[in-house]
Amino acid sequence: MKKWIPLLICLAALSGYAQEEAPANVREDAFLVQKEIEVWRTDKANDSRVKIYSCQAVQIRPQWFLTAAHCVYTACHGSLPCTVQITLAQGELSEQVRVYHSTASPRVFIYEGFFPGQNRISSVDVALIKLDPSTADYSYAAPDKDGVWQTISPQQFNRLLVQSPETRAQLQASSVRLISSANLSNAQLLPTITVPRLTQGVLPYLVSPSKEVFFVQELQHFISPGFGVRQGNSGGGVFTAQGDLVGIVSSLVYATDGSVSFRDESGKKYTLKNARDLFFFTGFNGSTLNFIRTHESSLRTVGADSGFTKPTDKQFSDIVKAVRNLPVQLE
Repeated sequence: MKKWIPLLICLAALSGYAQEEAPANVREDAFLVQKEIEVWRTDKANDSRVKIYSCQAVQIRPQWFLTAAHCVYTACHGSLPCTVQITLAQGELSEQVRVYHSTASPRVFIYEGFFPGQNRISSVDVALIKLDPSTADYSYAAPDKDGVWQTISPQQFNRLLVQSPETRAQLQASSVRLISSANLSNAQLLPTITVPRLTQGVLPYLVSPSKEVFFVQELQHFISPGFGVRQGNSGGGVFTAQGDLVGIVSSLVYATDGSVSFRDESGKKYTLKNARDLFFFTGFNGSTLNFIRTHESSLRTVGADSGFTKPTDKQFSDIVKAVRNLPVQLE
């Protein structure tokens, strides 16, 4: 994966997305479990793709992909049939697969309690996509001598794959360990967090410049200084530098003044001003972890309290001040 480093430096200069230098302790190959996905409502007449939702997903098991619920909700919730296209690999070769979801043949599973805009910060913004090779449609491509991608047969793909190390590496990456935040009280996350974004086979990533990353019990969510995570990262992973999955990039619904509000389990309302300057992401609390395990019991997990966090006496408002000295309004 060394060939990505010049690309990362180039992207950093052009867009500010990636760090100028790849930190030596970041395991870039661990991020290959992240995949691009596109989601649209299935029109049986012409497979129309009028509105496409482009997101990211993490392959937590060979046949299971974890993403944000808001990435698939509009196209797939209720009785709506939808199509999810997953780019499994795009190195020297490309392999994509289309997964078809319907009530008769469910392939997309959205956390039952999720609703867009719920509490503005949703701790249950998770969904699963099941890849069943017997019902999915695969497509393969390779660049011609002019660099233009052309459709090829499965047989051609398999022959070329022998000499395609990057493509093989992406296809072989299909499992990741989740850090469970179930039953976690307010705590500071110790490892550095890293947010990759796969786009057309290029995998730049952001490394948080701060150690001020906290799990907040009232939120059932992680909060961190904002460091450039933008729209398009939704559904992708928040990893440690060593490749363990801490959470999923989730959505926020901002008020017109840029604030975010939510209610905790007791109904108490919290409002964060200037919330656009912060980064929130869904962790694997008891609810989200149980949801995933209902569909895939053979998860690789480790407790956040096993050396990944340290308890803090800071209350919610103090945590916000520690992350970024912004006013927090408690109502």
